[in-house]
Amino acid sequence: MARTKYIYDPESLTYIQIEVTLKDRIKKILPYVFTGMVMGIAAYVFIAVEYYTPKEKLQAKKIKVLEENQKILNERIEEAGKTLNTLIAYDDSVYRTVLGAKPLPKEVRMAGTGGINKYETLEKEGGLENVIESFKSIDKLMAKMEVQKSSYHNLMEEAKMNVHRLQHLPAIIPIANWDLKRIGSGFGMRYHPILHRYRMHEGIDFIAPTGTSVFASADGVVRSVRRSDSFGKVIEIDHGYGIVTLYAHLSKIKVKRGQKVVRGEIIGLTGNTGLSLGPHLHYEVHVRNREVDPVSYFFKDLTAEEYEQVVARAQSYQRTME
Repeated sequence: MARTKYIYDPESLTYIQIEVTLKDRIKKILPYVFTGMVMGIAAYVFIAVEYYTPKEKLQAKKIKVLEENQKILNERIEEAGKTLNTLIAYDDSVYRTVLGAKPLPKEVRMAGTGGINKYETLEKEGGLENVIESFKSIDKLMAKMEVQKSSYHNLMEEAKMNVHRLQHLPAIIPIANWDLKRIGSGFGMRYHPILHRYRMHEGIDFIAPTGTSVFASADGVVRSVRRSDSFGKVIEIDHGYGIVTLYAHLSKIKVKRGQKVVRGEIIGLTGNTGLSLGPHLHYEVHVRNREVDPVSYFFKDLTAEEYEQVVARAQSYQRTME
């Protein structure tokens, strides 16, 4: 139904009657309705995104805490795995070598955890992939730890039966007052600073002031006391079981050929004799007439972290000499 409306006509100076239809009224009000709808939708979206109900806020907080704890858990698992791998490396390359035992086969070390699916219930829940992976990592870690525990038990039994052999292994740092900052060249190829050519460095150097005490690294018998052009004053100790240690560049020798020595006994003092740029001890370990890395035998003095630092510092020093 149309409505009557009057408008003023300035030419005739009178009011003119016009008819306003429903369609005209809808056209006039429609922009206001559309604008209101747009503003309403925008307000709803803003409130939905920026504002949560108390229950939603609590859930969001719990989810954030769970994500943070999940991250911490994964980091702890990774750290534990690295520590376990270090212990495994020691077990195979040091402890078993020392006791004359063979390294454990790889398939034993891997410690398979197959069989029944223990995570079936969690998998059905859905959305718990990270939690399931953490459980699997922990189970694998625990299985490998059980293998390592068993290995240590077996090694302890071997050690009880080989006390004499262990006492004759070069298992300590052979110099007094040493620290990780005074490690010189390590075992391996290097550029000789005096001869100016590449040659094999068959031991490890400990930098120390002249007169620092040098210890026998294990029980044995002094096989040789001599002076050479390259090593200066040298001591060689035969520990039996095919193992011989060498101590070079000494300033003073305190033992005689054929003398029995025990681990930790002072056998000489550091010096700068022979081909040497400064006072230090050059120390070698020979097993069945073959030079081996002495660091592998420092298991009585070094923690896993210190062992890694000694190796890293020796290698770093080696690179600076090249």
